[in-house]
Amino acid sequence: MNKKQTLAAALALSLLGIASASPSAWSATAPTPANKATRVAALFGSPADVSTTTRTVTLAPGMNYVSVASGESVAFRAGDKTVGWTFLEAIGGTSVEMRTIFPDVAQARGIRVYIAPSQLFTGG
Repeated sequence: MNKKQTLAAALALSLLGIASASPSAWSATAPTPANKATRVAALFGSPADVSTTTRTVTLAPGMNYVSVASGESVAFRAGDKTVGWTFLEAIGGTSVEMRTIFPDVAQARGIRVYIAPSQLFTGG
């Protein structure tokens, strides 16, 4: 048996193994991908437990922006609701509409979050 025949036999056996896999593996439903808003928000950090945040910012009418440090965990209070977020380590800094990370918080509309450049990745 030459090299080409050996490879063909190995391929055939591996395909046979895949085809004979348990039927339940083929009928399992694929995990539902996160909705688009969740995927976009993940580009700027992740939800945080409010008890682990370093400070709380109260969202007030007329507020236009909030400045945060890269990697900082902040709680945002809007009325009787408080939500936490840990911001990404942004190498050059970035900004995001707060509504992108908190679509269910009505008071987040019109507020921009400015994430300072990371001191961790810039050596500062």
